[in-house]
Amino acid sequence: MSLLDALFRPRRVALVGASDRPGSLGQVLAANLADFPGEVVPVRGGESLRDVAGPIDLAVVSVPAKAVPAVAADAAAAGVEAMVVLSGGFAETGPDGAALQEELVAAAGSVRVVGPNCFGIQNCDLPLNASMATGLPDGGGGISLVSQSGAYGMAIRTLAVDERTRFAKILAPGNTCDVSIAELLGELAADPATRTLCFLLESLSACSSEFGGRAFVEAARRTGAEKPVIVAKTGRSDAGVRAAASHTAALAATRTVWEGVFRQAGIVEVASGQELLDVARALDGQPRPTGDRVAVITNSGGVGVELCDLLADEGLAVPALSPGLQERIRAMLPPFASPVNPVDVTPVWSRFAELYPALTDLLARSGEVDVVVPVLLQRAAMDAATAEGLRDAVAALRADGVEVPVAVCWVAPRDARPNADLLQESGVPCFEWPARTARALGHAQRWARRRERRPVAPRPVVPVAAPPPLDPEAGAAFLARFGVATARSVTCADPDEAVAAATTFPVVVKIAGVAHRTELGGVRVGLSGAADVRAAAQELLAHGPVLVQPQLTGVEVAVGALRDPVFGPVVMVGLGGIWIEVLADVAFALAPLDRADARELLTRLRGFPLLTGARGAAPVDLDALADTIVGAGDALVAGDVGEIDLNPVLATPAGVVAVDWKVS
Repeated sequence: MSLLDALFRPRRVALVGASDRPGSLGQVLAANLADFPGEVVPVRGGESLRDVAGPIDLAVVSVPAKAVPAVAADAAAAGVEAMVVLSGGFAETGPDGAALQEELVAAAGSVRVVGPNCFGIQNCDLPLNASMATGLPDGGGGISLVSQSGAYGMAIRTLAVDERTRFAKILAPGNTCDVSIAELLGELAADPATRTLCFLLESLSACSSEFGGRAFVEAARRTGAEKPVIVAKTGRSDAGVRAAASHTAALAATRTVWEGVFRQAGIVEVASGQELLDVARALDGQPRPTGDRVAVITNSGGVGVELCDLLADEGLAVPALSPGLQERIRAMLPPFASPVNPVDVTPVWSRFAELYPALTDLLARSGEVDVVVPVLLQRAAMDAATAEGLRDAVAALRADGVEVPVAVCWVAPRDARPNADLLQESGVPCFEWPARTARALGHAQRWARRRERRPVAPRPVVPVAAPPPLDPEAGAAFLARFGVATARSVTCADPDEAVAAATTFPVVVKIAGVAHRTELGGVRVGLSGAADVRAAAQELLAHGPVLVQPQLTGVEVAVGALRDPVFGPVVMVGLGGIWIEVLADVAFALAPLDRADARELLTRLRGFPLLTGARGAAPVDLDALADTIVGAGDALVAGDVGEIDLNPVLATPAGVVAVDWKVS
């Protein structure tokens, strides 16, 4: 039996800690499992899983924490496939609880463990409610949710009732002592009932792998071309930025790295739990948008204009319709209405039930737009006939194979809610107010665009010996093996050597083997003769050997690579040279990566136009710059090094070269 079957489609469930005491967790769980179509075997105090006759697929455990390892040992002896441990008092409580959690994992052996300290699991279709929540959301939907917040698991049913959202599966895994978030993603990706995967994440604990976040992202990258993976990540502030001695590490704030690797993997990252479920509703049960053209139908010019502005903020267009289509629309509209887009029907209340469905049908079939958004507010929203007409129009579009999504922008009083329920129950999502509408549609369209990129399997990189730390000549030779060009550089121990090394002018003299030379006053530039070189060398040699390099020019770019504690090897690119930490114009991705990933990484920079010929300048060699990014990542992965810092890399139309580098 697969993990997915054991957790969500068990045949027999044992409830360990079953109780008749009102208000106890054991009693709540027993009541929740009453609708399970298989057999539920209660295991009460003094009883053991070893004594249960016949196989048990899933054990649901709600006994005190200290008793859980013994239950796990019993489960292993009884051949139980999986167990869900709702009991708290483990790693979340401190060192003693962490030790007890390790004891639980050891005792479980081959039994797969979800939890401990978890909300539980729900299969809305079976039904199976092995959770603390009283009641299940409606089944029949394609949304599956994994939430590290148990409170969100509890709140899902409220949302489901309020917005008529249908779910497939829900799981809140607690401490993830065994079954990881990445493994759950892989299992749900293979689940036919799951079409849209949602994750509310606080962290990505490693479990059995060294870098838990990397396993999750790589699984999402494989999944996202077919099924959207939507993530709301909490704890995105920069308060947890770790101090570091290099440009790369100093900029590797947790938030920045998460955003970068999520985007690389095609994950839809959202800002909140509400936005997470808005995007899921936009993508689940609706055709996916094939382009960025949106038609807006409204009876309020002000709301229509606001929605257009917000859609533009999301990178979506509200194009003027063709003259021919405008003429067809104008023939349907009352005087003074606008057929341009937004299509403003004016407050002609008596015709809302006619116009909204007819215009939705016409626009969806026109071939000129990719999404249709009827704005229902006040009287339009309160008119049941308008909602029914829209429901029927969308059903007719789907019956005819018209794959243009329709999403309603809902601006209406609470009394009109039954009409929104009618639409949402028929698969037409309603989003309250323009901001939520635009944000959901923007995410949906970006996912549809990203899925066109092929998933790239990680490239194998052959291990090589690392150079001595902070040795510039050895570091340059090491980097050259991976296609990273470095400036010609001579290490000098006295002024005479420095003068001899300056064969062409102007030159740069800098302290060797030191990070942040500029801040230390350890760089002299624009030296145009032997006397200048000698004077600079004499001053800087007080700090140790110096490097002599030809002075080069170009757009200053920083390229780095480091081992992130969550995601493992990552690369960074940024603009600004010595000002990079001030500008903070940086982007991150997993390493190793290919040239296409590296070029996409460059496009994320706010200053990207500086590389493509801003203000009449010649564009730099983007392929060479991308290859340098790829090489830095390969060097980090291949060598036993913790960090690579190339800053600045000078990018020109003729190529790129690193003039400062550190391998450590």
